Amino acid sequence: MVDSKAQKLSSYDSLSPAATSRLDAQVRSPAYDRGRLATGIVHLGLGAFHRAHQAVYTEQVIASGDSRWGIVGVSLRDARVPQTLNAQGCLYSVTERHGDQAHTRVVGALKAALHAPTQLDAVLTALGSPSTAIVTITVTEKGYSQNAATGALDLDDEAVRHDLAHARAPRSTLGVLAEGIRRRPAGAPLTVMCCDNMAANGDTLRKLLVQYAQEIDASLARRIESDIAFPNSMVDRIVPAATAESLQYAAGCLGLHDAAAIVCEPFTQWVIEDRFTGPRPAWEEAGALLTGDVRPYQAMKLRLLNGTHSAIAYAGQLRGLDSVSDAMADPLVGSFARRLMLEDLRATVAAPAGYDVQAYCRDLLKRFENPALAHRTQQIAMDGTQKVPVRWLPALRESLAAGIERPLLERALAAWLHYLIYERSDAGAVLHISDPGAAALAERLRQASSPQQAVAAALAHAPVFGAESYPPAFAARIAQHLTTLKEGGMAALLAQH
Repeated sequence: MVDSKAQKLSSYDSLSPAATSRLDAQVRSPAYDRGRLATGIVHLGLGAFHRAHQAVYTEQVIASGDSRWGIVGVSLRDARVPQTLNAQGCLYSVTERHGDQAHTRVVGALKAALHAPTQLDAVLTALGSPSTAIVTITVTEKGYSQNAATGALDLDDEAVRHDLAHARAPRSTLGVLAEGIRRRPAGAPLTVMCCDNMAANGDTLRKLLVQYAQEIDASLARRIESDIAFPNSMVDRIVPAATAESLQYAAGCLGLHDAAAIVCEPFTQWVIEDRFTGPRPAWEEAGALLTGDVRPYQAMKLRLLNGTHSAIAYAGQLRGLDSVSDAMADPLVGSFARRLMLEDLRATVAAPAGYDVQAYCRDLLKRFENPALAHRTQQIAMDGTQKVPVRWLPALRESLAAGIERPLLERALAAWLHYLIYERSDAGAVLHISDPGAAALAERLRQASSPQQAVAAALAHAPVFGAESYPPAFAARIAQHLTTLKEGGMAALLAQH
């Protein structure tokens, strides 16, 4: 524990290029000349996860002597992150914390931080530059304008509709990508890598981008199909949203105030399909795994980590538990999460050859229990209508098709539906639901006159549950769980064996 952490943030000087000379001795900082960095990567979605994950891997490559891979980071919506970073010369810190142990580094790989709505030409110029060989993306599952029912491009998406009418002034992830690619010189190699939690994320992005391009320019669509690589990838690191406490903690470790500071867990993993059309950073030298098939790793992470995380989030929200570590310390929620992972979800995963999935699960549970990370259940519960279809439903569908029940995962699904119906914890506290897709589903649920009708209405909601029907026995079990939740809350549901 750093003694200076008791200081107020206002007593610290701010992080800046000039201030790095005053960093605490144990803090790693860029020893290379940032002025010599070329722009090799454009990143769309300049949130905390990218800055704590892909940017750190890239930082290590740059620090080893390869100055080709400076990053231009782009926020497609919020102006606050670019404003904060630009005020600090695009420097920020990452503090890895577990218990009282902490290690802090300042990352210098970010060359520029742009806000697409107000700096669109600069964004498109960066994407169109032949020196840009890599585009990485973290815009969450909802950022790809995919119709959950069909898997195809959602032509009714508001941003897509705008971009199809104004292709040279795009707003959507796909529109910005397409226009940037259109501006690139013929023959300039480009690899576009989705780093969001979606199965076959690279293949999915390629399909959606081609579909978008076909609507505006057939030749552009052919170019995207033939010339650009879209490797699949799997990313893993728990990166909670910043809080006043985490900023204070980071300041104590850094000896400076960093308004963009990130406090995260030490664990990090990046699995990348080795499919590129041009040069790339030697990320494997920074610890990434380059492989011919990412799919087993994706499925394992989506189900075991993300699937369990979502269950913890909804159970925790209903039980009035603010953080994942609080939820894991709760006897009912903690036991439920462990059993869900080890019994239900583990059984649906085919581990990569030679991979110790049991050890992976044990490590995951320890990560969830880390009390130093205030990973809020409310944050993880966001955008459930986008997350549930990729984290839970494939495992449920596969199991149901094989005639296998997943009783714990079914309870998790019921908890989510109950959370949407009532928007209150079991103690009556109002829950803040942040999910643009939730209103339509919640309305269906609330209009139902019985749990059975509510489940039928939910399963018929194609944007979340798809177009295929579910077995009546499955629907009946979910309805019974909803009845239990209504009568006795999460405690009653979780007490079942």
